Amino acid sequence: MLHQPMEPYGQNIDPGPGALYISYRDREIEEIVEKNLSQIPRATGVNNHMGSKFTSFPDKVGEALKIIKQRDLFFVDSLTSIHSQAYKMARRLNMRTAPRNVFLDSPPDVRAVRRKLRYLKQYALKHGAAIGIGHPYLSTLTALHDFKHNLNERWPSIELVSVSSLL
Repeated sequence: MLHQPMEPYGQNIDPGPGALYISYRDREIEEIVEKNLSQIPRATGVNNHMGSKFTSFPDKVGEALKIIKQRDLFFVDSLTSIHSQAYKMARRLNMRTAPRNVFLDSPPDVRAVRRKLRYLKQYALKHGAAIGIGHPYLSTLTALHDFKHNLNERWPSIELVSVSSLL
């Protein structure tokens, strides 16, 4: 998955290289998304890294989503803001899309991640599936490893799958 950097509300926060900003014209957005996707040629989907400001502008996020759709990739809205329009715009474009249900590693503490994984499991049991987003932090990877081991022993009917298999 491409973890596409997008402009946050905080002006002091740097979303990193290859970020999309609301001040960019449509052509710039297209070029940046294309360049970022070319760096991950086997990507099956995209989600937003940060982007609380960018995703709140439907026309801007829509422009980025058009490029993602042209490549037949899915989009997961990380929901970095309650004002995000990304999921709604992706649905309007008839894309394979979903919002994340749980952000696993904020804070990146192993006990907190374990709690959020338990919540993710409960959400999945209630709704049939759930999407959790995390980073490759040691705490996240440790908690996921333990969680997967416990799932296999205690809940064999539940499995961890990639988001691409859900969308």
